[in-house]
Amino acid sequence: MIKRQPITFTIAAFLIVVQSGSLYADELTLLTLGCMLQPSEKVQMSSPVPGVLDSVMVRRGDSIKEGDTLFQLKAGVEREGVQLARIRAEFAERKEQRNQDLDLFDKDILTVFERDEIKTELLIAKSELRLKEQELSLRKVSSPINGVVVNRFNNKGEYVSVDPIMLLATLNPLHVDLLLPSSYFGQINLKQKLLIKPESDMIDALTAEVIIVDPLIDSASGTFRVQLVMINSGNKIPAGIRCTAQMVNKP
Repeated sequence: MIKRQPITFTIAAFLIVVQSGSLYADELTLLTLGCMLQPSEKVQMSSPVPGVLDSVMVRRGDSIKEGDTLFQLKAGVEREGVQLARIRAEFAERKEQRNQDLDLFDKDILTVFERDEIKTELLIAKSELRLKEQELSLRKVSSPINGVVVNRFNNKGEYVSVDPIMLLATLNPLHVDLLLPSSYFGQINLKQKLLIKPESDMIDALTAEVIIVDPLIDSASGTFRVQLVMINSGNKIPAGIRCTAQMVNKP
């Protein structure tokens, strides 16, 4: 009987520690009115000029990098315009060079006005070439972000103008949007770390850093918003799922 008493005491002490740890965890958990994982960027891609889609290089779900070509418009007329402008620019340049080689200006064969006219023609021809090249470049659209294709709305051969052709999103990092009661105001600060647990048993909790704290409380709801940034290596955590937030250290 004497030997069993320490065991009973040990079990009781263990239960007390577990219960106090559970209470401590409850104290650290924020009573959020909303916690959602969102893409850190969303971009609706449309064409800068109207035209017919010649090719679409990506599909929904594809991973993309900044600079990857997303789609191209038919550009036969624009390519011919570039070629014509290049011929004119090269001709104007040869004309300018020939006059320099023959030294026509120094020999008073060309007047000041004629010399200026030749130089101006060259400048105009080069400017027109740059303009045509820029017009051609508008027919090819590249991704401005690293991320994934969320949706694609048009296919090859369709006419497009100002409406979005596809939707892109950045999943690494993710943004965590919190809606908190006003009682937490002043307890959450910029660069503070919070532990974010997605509502999925398959995903572990990760730390996130506070990047935005609303300076005002919404009087109607008595809430304020907080946004955090969370690293999502390999895009393993999907956006659009709910979560819970917890203090890393007890306040």
